[in-house]
Amino acid sequence: MNLANQLTMARIIAVVPVMASIYFPFPGNRWVVLVLYVLALLTDYFDGIAARRSNKVTGFGKLIDSIADKALIVSLFFALVGIGLMPSWMAAIMVIREFAVTGLRMVALESGEVIAANSWGKAKMNSQSVAVFVLLLGYALRGGTGELLTAIGWWLMLVAVVLTLISGWSYLKDTPRILSVQSERDQRL
Repeated sequence: MNLANQLTMARIIAVVPVMASIYFPFPGNRWVVLVLYVLALLTDYFDGIAARRSNKVTGFGKLIDSIADKALIVSLFFALVGIGLMPSWMAAIMVIREFAVTGLRMVALESGEVIAANSWGKAKMNSQSVAVFVLLLGYALRGGTGELLTAIGWWLMLVAVVLTLISGWSYLKDTPRILSVQSERDQRL
């Protein structure tokens, strides 16, 4: 368990206090949610740096990093829908894409292939992260500025939905090839 993987695991663990801060209100909880979310995003940035600097980029690290990203962002999608800051149809599209691509990654992994994030996947993740940040900032600020940020966050989330669909296609178009490799492997067993 190298430093990069520890940072990734911290991102998964951060889901609990982030969600607790949303669903169990206390004075300043909205700011706590925002700060915890930003800290979790920073672990995503620093785990990549740590892995590359220590020359310990592993298949496990790539896979768990993807799972950590999904755990954090999907949890926040549900929370944002629950508090009325995000339409459920947006969350549904993005969550379905996450399950589909994760399933494809698991099948590929059985064939000995690790599907790392491509540029569309990274653009999707960045757009989702920025949209969630803006929505959470609007949630924390409230009032006129908060409402403006919430409106901006909605449009940013729409951009994220479009990038989610494009990135989903960029992975899923390889499904026939991956399934044929898996089928050949199964036939040899």
